[in-house]
Amino acid sequence: MTSAATTARPLIVGAGPVGLGAALFLAREGVAVRLVDQAERPSTHSKALAVNPRTLDLLESTGVTKHMIEMGTPIRSAQFWYQNATVAELSFSTLRHRYPWMLALSQSSTEELLERALAAHGVTVERGVALIRCVAQKDGASATLRLGSGEQESVTCPWLLAADGARSAVREQLRVDFEGTTFGRPWHLADVPLSTALPGDRAHVFFLEEGGFLFMLRVEHDRRVQSSGDPLWRVMSNLTDPLSRLTQARVTGEPVWTSSFHISHRINAAMHVGHVYFAGDAAHVHSPIGARGMNLGLEDAFVFSRLVLRGELAQYERLRRPTDHLVVKRVERLTRLARGESCISRAMRRFVLPVILRIPPIRRFMIGVVTGLDHEVGRDDRTGMA
Repeated sequence: MTSAATTARPLIVGAGPVGLGAALFLAREGVAVRLVDQAERPSTHSKALAVNPRTLDLLESTGVTKHMIEMGTPIRSAQFWYQNATVAELSFSTLRHRYPWMLALSQSSTEELLERALAAHGVTVERGVALIRCVAQKDGASATLRLGSGEQESVTCPWLLAADGARSAVREQLRVDFEGTTFGRPWHLADVPLSTALPGDRAHVFFLEEGGFLFMLRVEHDRRVQSSGDPLWRVMSNLTDPLSRLTQARVTGEPVWTSSFHISHRINAAMHVGHVYFAGDAAHVHSPIGARGMNLGLEDAFVFSRLVLRGELAQYERLRRPTDHLVVKRVERLTRLARGESCISRAMRRFVLPVILRIPPIRRFMIGVVTGLDHEVGRDDRTGMA
């Protein structure tokens, strides 16, 4: 059964961190939105693990940053290893920022904090609601939603923000090209308890002699909660069976989450179609190298919300696509180097990287890429708007 069309509030599709963030930024300014998500309940998987200084900046006025810092663990450097010896380290201590570190905090915890803050403004997520049709119109957008009851609802809205992930139903409906490339071989990860002497306040990247890499980072849901077992670590590799490649850690329990996934570096051919806009993974995807995915999406959400308030949504494409495209390309180059699939890339990892990271301009550039501070942002509104 399909209900009659109704004129609705602006609609945000997808209640991950990007959709939640956009709704929160707008709700704080009195803009009521409708936020729907296909999933029946929030994901409990850690997914993205790191919050960068840019995100902490943007969320500070909402009060979420304070709680993030209480729950998370500062990551003060990235350490690069070869044959169990440190070959290079990228320290964030020189970062001229009020948050001179990355914050280890699971995406599920970030989403919980955002949803709690959003509820305080009277906005709740409508879960189990799927978008099955979307049309960009001259003066807004129309959508057909399938409710949890199985009924269908037709709505019209002044604008629609698609924050519904890499397999965006909105992007598919509007036939927007998702331009870029996909690596052939899948990557693998496990969140697993480990006994290890490796410092928990660092990210660790092991360059494997035969090519490939192993990445390790603490999985932090809430450091205030004491656990009786060994801490959880994310172990990730572009090679199969990453746990068998551990050399400085011992698995002490069953993984709480495992996943295999393909890596793509893609961006939408357009960031909007009429009054339908795209943000986060619905607009761009890249590898987790550099920890930019969730963070870049929240930056999209912040800029989008500022433009809504200013009545300047026509500027969204100009302001976001060049920045998002730049980040995707930078992360792709770093990822190809980290994979070490050629003799040249393996030599660069082992011999060139340790040298160039000692060169101040290159070190500053690399820190900027990892922390999300690699492009100019307006001092007052932090949107990067002219």
